[in-house]
Amino acid sequence: MNKIWSVMGMACVAVALQSSPLRAEAEPLFVPNVVDAATGALRVPANYTEWPTLGTWAHANTGEALEKMGPGLHEYHVVYTQPETIAYYKKTGQFPDGAVLVKELLNATTMSMTTGLAVGHATTIKGWFVLVRDTKGRHKESSLWGDGWAWSLFNAEDPKRTVSKNYKTDCLPCHTPAKELARANAPDADKWIYAFGYPVLQKK
Repeated sequence: MNKIWSVMGMACVAVALQSSPLRAEAEPLFVPNVVDAATGALRVPANYTEWPTLGTWAHANTGEALEKMGPGLHEYHVVYTQPETIAYYKKTGQFPDGAVLVKELLNATTMSMTTGLAVGHATTIKGWFVLVRDTKGRHKESSLWGDGWAWSLFNAEDPKRTVSKNYKTDCLPCHTPAKELARANAPDADKWIYAFGYPVLQKK
């Protein structure tokens, strides 16, 4: 009889432990290599260059730069994301929660080569722009989270501390034209992204 009660007691303890809040598994950290869980502050992921390239934007000389240096490039923007983001987008047509877009800002120069009189190439890193897709409305207290994304610009000197203060004034103006160029059936938050410039996202 004592053995029976002992077994029953152990079973009750096991059930109690399993149902205890102390045993409940904590929700995984949201993009731990990019987002500070406590503050929502972003940082440039150290391994982003190991991710697939979404696409590259070339910025030509204009205005005073064009007058001084002539036709050519002054900046490249190379955009990276996780491989799972590409797979999800191609399947569903939208960016998943936790998708990270890293836009690497590179200084560029133009020179004459055998392949052409004005050939541009990247030189040094100027900084980064990081976006994180947020479908749950996290960090509402932060001025860098909203409209479905977390937004931050970083100078080359410090990939861990953003220079952005408020995404509505520091970031949205550059992304507003994207909304007019986005496909009509894209989710509203995804319309902030210039997805048409990333052929890898298109279904084959």
